[in-house]
Amino acid sequence: MAVNDSNQLVTCSMDDTVRYIDVTKKEYSASDLLKMDVQPKSVSVSSGGLAMAVCIGQLVLMKDKRKVFTLDDLGYEPEAGALHPGGGTAAVGGADGKVRLYSIQGNTLKDDGKLLEAKGPVTDMAYSNDGAFLAVSDEKKVITVFTVADNYAVKNDFYGHHAKVVCLAWSPDNEHFASGGMDMLVYVWTVSDADKRIKIPDSHRLHHVSGIAWLDERTVVTTSHDASVKQWTLKI
Repeated sequence: MAVNDSNQLVTCSMDDTVRYIDVTKKEYSASDLLKMDVQPKSVSVSSGGLAMAVCIGQLVLMKDKRKVFTLDDLGYEPEAGALHPGGGTAAVGGADGKVRLYSIQGNTLKDDGKLLEAKGPVTDMAYSNDGAFLAVSDEKKVITVFTVADNYAVKNDFYGHHAKVVCLAWSPDNEHFASGGMDMLVYVWTVSDADKRIKIPDSHRLHHVSGIAWLDERTVVTTSHDASVKQWTLKI
């Protein structure tokens, strides 16, 4: 799930659809549905009504609730994606442990031919809200942060999880991000100092962390298969 700048909740699901819901009105219309050719794995949003669904073997670019471009025959299996907040770049992480950058030119995706290396198969990824950094989590328990303006040079690698990292999200301050893993751990990291972190052990005691988000610079929300949503107040 992701919320765009028009206050629309954009979701993708195993029913092979991407759907739009008006958060302000709390209304869903069956007409706000886009059928995918294959099952989507993740969806990301950007400015100007842009959204991208990462599907099995396929990337789908959407604009203003319409499919505008589909990229097939990728030569790798995409697992997660992130659109830059400025709308000009799409980053896609693969099962091969590599991140590929695509330029958004008009209503098309063009492979830039640039590869970023994660430590293992990519599980999640997100740009910071100001677009300065790209964080990538992987199955090898590592999160790698790249500096966008420095030609995506590695800023820091973040170690601490004991199992696969499942999800990550950036703080509104763009200086911290949070991650959740199969180890039931939640970490809050500081971009500039990989050793400065907050550890929340056993955040969900029976199941792994399945989703994470920030309400504000001091509040993190986590979800899990234990059917609970938890809110954490941080002392940063």
